Amino acid sequence: MDLKKLALPFLALLFSLSLQAQKKVTVSGYITDAESGETLIGAGVLVGNGPNGAPVGAVTNLYGYYTLTIPRGDVSLQYSFVGYENSVMEVSLQKDTVINVVLSPSAVLDEAVVVARKESGLQSTYLGALDVPLAHVQNTPLLFGESDVLKALQMMPGVQGGMEGFTGLYVRGGGPDENLILLDGCPIYNVDHMMGLFSVFQSEAVKKVTLYKGSFPARYGGRISSIVDIRTNDGNMKETHGTVGIGAISDKLHLEGPILKDKLSYSLSARGMHTVLFAPVIKAFLKDEYYNYFFYDVNAKLTWRISDRDRLYAGAYNGNDMFRASFDDRNVTDSGAKTFYRDQMGMTWGNTVASLRWNHVFSSKLFSNTTFSFNRYRMNINATSKEREVDESGKKHTYRFSTDYTSGIRDFGAVMDFDYNPVPGHLIKFGAEYVFHTFKPETLATIEREGENGKIDEEEIPLFKGNNADNLPGHEISVYAEDDMSIGKNLTLNPGIHLTLFVTDGKTYLSAQPRASVKYSLPAGFSLKAGYSRMAQYVHLLSSAQISLPIDLWVPITKDIRPVTSNQYTAGIYYDGLKGWEFSIEGYFKQMHNILEYKDGAFVLGTSSGWQDKVEMGNGRAMGVEFFAEKSSGRMTGWVAYTLAKSDRIFPDGSINHGERFPYKYDRRHNLNLTFNYKFSRKVDMSASWNFSSGGMMTLPERQTILSAEDTSSGDEASYISSRNNYRLPPSHRLN
Repeated sequence: MDLKKLALPFLALLFSLSLQAQKKVTVSGYITDAESGETLIGAGVLVGNGPNGAPVGAVTNLYGYYTLTIPRGDVSLQYSFVGYENSVMEVSLQKDTVINVVLSPSAVLDEAVVVARKESGLQSTYLGALDVPLAHVQNTPLLFGESDVLKALQMMPGVQGGMEGFTGLYVRGGGPDENLILLDGCPIYNVDHMMGLFSVFQSEAVKKVTLYKGSFPARYGGRISSIVDIRTNDGNMKETHGTVGIGAISDKLHLEGPILKDKLSYSLSARGMHTVLFAPVIKAFLKDEYYNYFFYDVNAKLTWRISDRDRLYAGAYNGNDMFRASFDDRNVTDSGAKTFYRDQMGMTWGNTVASLRWNHVFSSKLFSNTTFSFNRYRMNINATSKEREVDESGKKHTYRFSTDYTSGIRDFGAVMDFDYNPVPGHLIKFGAEYVFHTFKPETLATIEREGENGKIDEEEIPLFKGNNADNLPGHEISVYAEDDMSIGKNLTLNPGIHLTLFVTDGKTYLSAQPRASVKYSLPAGFSLKAGYSRMAQYVHLLSSAQISLPIDLWVPITKDIRPVTSNQYTAGIYYDGLKGWEFSIEGYFKQMHNILEYKDGAFVLGTSSGWQDKVEMGNGRAMGVEFFAEKSSGRMTGWVAYTLAKSDRIFPDGSINHGERFPYKYDRRHNLNLTFNYKFSRKVDMSASWNFSSGGMMTLPERQTILSAEDTSSGDEASYISSRNNYRLPPSHRLN
């Protein structure tokens, strides 16, 4: 055997590949706003002379960075972004080159150049991935005139609210705790103010909102229904400016500007309910009684452009709801004894989030993001009862009784993400994450003090400490990888895998979650997509109400309560051949396992004591078809979204509803949303929205029987209920 003859073809192949590699160069850089210096997420760059003469393109990632490998030589680069004027550059590329581009805003929402690879929308390989334009969030008319991110999401297909006027999200048959809501990549647990009338996200601080509800990118995990990725402003690098708003419910302030021009910027947003200013007035009018409720949010962010290769971000959010009440009473007996009573109660709940993020460009093909984060949700209720008595002889006696109730969850996290573009047609994303969870379901302590002559004794007498659950730790380790690859001119694939190890309560759960999406482009602007996603969830929200309450409790999975998992299959047909318009029809089928429902008659409100004995694990399914038509450019914009859906549950062991299927309480068969915006000029616009939806489900007794006194001592009534969620509420509609 002649080894030289065998080696010659192999060497020739290596030489050919080397020549091809030498003929290609990589262009990369950041795309920013010309007026503010803000990076533009999802901006596109298109080259008309790619492989085989076909156009190739790329989009900026979550930090405004793009990379594109193309043949060496003279090329025409076209940069675009919705609402911005296109920019065309004629360049001669002979080696890897960094080109940072600025785009100027347009007076109207101009259409962007179609780019094959996007994170969301019709050009994306993902299904059920939607970008919600910030202009729509700010302009969509809502209750009390307050723009709200989560209420704007309720206008999307496949998404519905819970109770009318509240911010709850119920996505494709899932519950409110099945949505992973991220603020600059950090999970946030309590997203509501005023029990759900408003969300914690101030629209002036928000830069981009992306919703994933079908095929999920491999980098996300931890929930089974949706991902809401909210990115905040980096801060104006050019000049200082801001806004002040006075609303029916709250007042707000937004201020941003450069600390070092084009190098270091800040962004600060604050919002507060103005009832905090009325406390003296309330006290003056109510006299012996006092009630007050208010909330506030503060978002702050620093952005430092160290160089073209390194950028540093430091962000923080703090928000709280506070309720205060006090009651005074006086009593004077005929004998002259005086008694003074004072009852006080305070309730505080809210989030604190802090993050430090570092972007580094290793090369024109490899981009990294490293994030360290802290997240805490805390709720505290304190009630104090005080009695002071002066008897007939003038001797003073003081008694005090106090109760303190606390619950919450705290996370420390570290994550490292990589974007790698090795060759044209492949965008590989991979990374790893570690999160240390500390769950504190609740701690209830009751203390009594008493004394004489106006002095309270130093010694505390604990009456009891009930439901004092120890802190429950949880260790979550995740790794992921995915490849968005193009095969030929028409076919795009996105296979991925998300692996998670969760350790809690002395048990380890390992979950492999494969993800896959495929897109095939047809002539005349049509395309077909199909996808599969497996998701797993390791936390539960204990709540017995249909609105967000501060006493709702987050608890982890245990050795007996297994993770919730889902398998979702999605397919759709899409059309964008009509300029400025996008149309889609998407169908889905979702299987859910180990979902929790309370047993018949069980009620959990404000305590996790024995919660595992009050719930059962079962299966669920959700299916539906979503129609979406959107006009995304021009002076008139808006959309029509219609969803035909069904969601139910079953507990095969017979523990709930005799083992038969029953509708989910938020099963709504029809949901129609119309949104319309017209921009007369940069200063004047008009908006309207209309929603129609079927009623939700509830459980009502069908018959009642009076039990005789011989059967019971009181002659109670007994209700007959044939099945759970046996009554559908009437449909409703709303015009804003």
